[in-house]
Amino acid sequence: MKSSKKVALSGIFSALCVILLFIGSVFQTLDLSAAAMASIVILVSFIELGKKWAWGVYAVASILSLLLFPSTTAAAVFAIFAGFYPIIKEYLNKIRPFWLSVIARVVCFNIFLTLLIFVSYRFFGIKEDFLGFNVILYLLANVTFILYDFALERIAVYYIKRIKPKIFK
Repeated sequence: MKSSKKVALSGIFSALCVILLFIGSVFQTLDLSAAAMASIVILVSFIELGKKWAWGVYAVASILSLLLFPSTTAAAVFAIFAGFYPIIKEYLNKIRPFWLSVIARVVCFNIFLTLLIFVSYRFFGIKEDFLGFNVILYLLANVTFILYDFALERIAVYYIKRIKPKIFK
């Protein structure tokens, strides 16, 4: 693919990520869903453009959404984890045996979940709650992450086998 085509596609992918994150910013109940949808755009950019361009799309979308939006929850989730996870997932999937790969992905998620909680407490003014809430948060977040990881894998396969041949002939 020509470099000019990659630049144009990366701009389109970046704009799509920013639009999805803006929707998450406006409708606060959709903040996590918007970050997950924007991560699918990063996945598609990784498949179509490669690792280097996907990192660029992630950086542009993260910076713009953190700077421009009034509510930065969706942007923070995207910037801290959801935006780059589809890119690093390729490397985590290569770990063998399979169960070790799953453990590595869950550990990676928990590291960034802890970072997100820390940022929320320190910079967004969210008050620290009791320990029981954090345990429940980690349990539910890990279950959700495992479902998200599985869905991301299925979406990638579906895109490569069904959608890509129809769009890029």
